[in-house]
Amino acid sequence: MVNPTGAEAARTGDSPAGRTPGAARALARRSCVAALVMSALLGHPGAAQANRPLRIGYVVNGPEHSIFEAQFERGMRENGYILGQNLTIDYRHQRRPDHDLSDVMRHFVASRVDAIVVATRGGVLAARAATTTIPIIFGATRDAVQDGLVQSISWPEANVTGQSFHAGELSAKRVQLMRDAFPRERRFAVVFNLYYPSQIQIDEASRAQAALGIDLVFRGIAVPEGLDEAFAAVKRDGVAAIFVVSDVSTITSRFRIGETALRHRLPMMMSNRRYLTGGALMSYGPDISEGFRRAARQVVRAATGTPINHLPVENPTHFELVVDLRAARAMGVEIAGPVVDRADEVIE
Repeated sequence: MVNPTGAEAARTGDSPAGRTPGAARALARRSCVAALVMSALLGHPGAAQANRPLRIGYVVNGPEHSIFEAQFERGMRENGYILGQNLTIDYRHQRRPDHDLSDVMRHFVASRVDAIVVATRGGVLAARAATTTIPIIFGATRDAVQDGLVQSISWPEANVTGQSFHAGELSAKRVQLMRDAFPRERRFAVVFNLYYPSQIQIDEASRAQAALGIDLVFRGIAVPEGLDEAFAAVKRDGVAAIFVVSDVSTITSRFRIGETALRHRLPMMMSNRRYLTGGALMSYGPDISEGFRRAARQVVRAATGTPINHLPVENPTHFELVVDLRAARAMGVEIAGPVVDRADEVIE
């Protein structure tokens, strides 16, 4: 391209002398904006890498994929990463709660994955023992601080962040709703997975019983192999309904839990609506699977350079009460009208 002569530049306003004050100011503004954009692009740690392929190490809780993995992949697509194109996910399974993940984590580190995704407290601890540099994102935890995963929700330290669900705080509310659904009853049960006994939820439920004037039977269950025996024992205890303490393994086993509850005619209060596909009666809380969808955004940001302490642990903001009248009919029970009226959704 030939540069204009001084005269031509003056005629077109491209020389300093030929510009009007307004044109000069406009050009200065455009130059400033362009400089800021370039500075942001060059200075943002993930900008240069935003479109490069990502490799994620992902520990599945249980022997099979579930809604959690589907939601995580959905979240990655929403953030521009498509499996088989610019995304590789190295799925490994924690088939039992006592499965040692040390070799899996060493494999992830040796493979130089961009981030590690886990679903349990044990998975976080195993990953943290293997690496202090690769971002570790947990898709769900009951209480990230009390579980010892981070020291601060707002400013997570080191290389760990993710999704936390206030599980303890919600337990009392779920016990209350269970009592409200059957106001003439005074004996209920709280059952929990022996492999993941969430003491936070158990303690909160225990405190609620005195305030509500009810009797709670607490029983640990080996999920999924001990369901039938434990539910039969709870039924013999004469309880009206049970609150199932939530963890990732109970939601992945929700169909077996629901079938067992229907067989023993035991109404169940659960932590979120995903359980209702298995046969539970009621649920109150956030959708845990949505946490894995949101975790995908954290993974992308962490894997492309955003420091972990800029990625606070996220808590759900939406809680809903859902009542499944199909399960009520199948069990031959009637839920108190005020609880049905308060429900955000009633499944007919």
